[in-house]
Amino acid sequence: HFDLPIAIGILAASGQLPTDKLADYEFAGELGLTGELREIHGALALAIAAARADRTLIISSASAPEAALVGQARILAADHLLSVCRHLALVEPLPAAEYRPEATAAVYPDLSDVKGQQHAKRTLEIAAAGGHSLLMIGPPGTGKSMLAQRMQGLLPPMTAEETLEAATVQSLSRSGLDVRQYGRRPFRSPHHTSSAVALVGGGSTPQPGEVSLAHHGVLFLDELPEWPRRLLELLREPLESGNIAIARSARRVNFPARFQLVAAMNPCPCGYLGSGFRDCHCTPEQIARYRDRLSGPL
Repeated sequence: HFDLPIAIGILAASGQLPTDKLADYEFAGELGLTGELREIHGALALAIAAARADRTLIISSASAPEAALVGQARILAADHLLSVCRHLALVEPLPAAEYRPEATAAVYPDLSDVKGQQHAKRTLEIAAAGGHSLLMIGPPGTGKSMLAQRMQGLLPPMTAEETLEAATVQSLSRSGLDVRQYGRRPFRSPHHTSSAVALVGGGSTPQPGEVSLAHHGVLFLDELPEWPRRLLELLREPLESGNIAIARSARRVNFPARFQLVAAMNPCPCGYLGSGFRDCHCTPEQIARYRDRLSGPL
């Protein structure tokens, strides 16, 4: 709820605030019943828009550290509506928000944790170097998930532009942005029972889905044949275009979705085809039906 702009507009219209100063500011914050300003989602995106418009953003103190990640933006932090009024009336200026994350390299799980699997590790390195999607097929317990979780560490550090893009998408999500994770490549691993809205985004007020939250990072889909085929087909658009378009009756939204897809699956329904340590009793027809759950284009 962005109630702060409405409150400021009402006060200005009633003559309690100078209207000539309002054009220099943008306001964002949820207004409590006692006038306190609460945290909101999307602070990073708001700060980017305010910087491009060359305006100062007044935002709740809880959201100010996130907004201050945009270095060229002018951010003022406020705890209460009265503090905003005192600032606009030139009685008491609001403090400028500053947040600079520690300049330390992100630490990811490393391939040195994986014993053996030289062929799989080499394949992972090639996929990371070329930006290729990757499907790993093998019995349970052979390290497919462990290998996938180490893809982040093989990718190069994100550029400043990529970091800001990924963080902005995270900021727009319902869970918001954890500023402590700023600069880390995303790794998303949704469960195969996820809905279409959770995977690609949507809702009455469109929210980014897992494909967008993995922007500039890794999207890992385990037990790939267990995913409904209609959901897997939804991945084809973002894999080809790098974005996902969500259309609703009231609005149309485009979210970025340039991710690296890593998937894993068993070789057969029981999982032990070719394992060498447990017999597989699946028939050729069962194995063919199992693998045919994935479409040819995917």
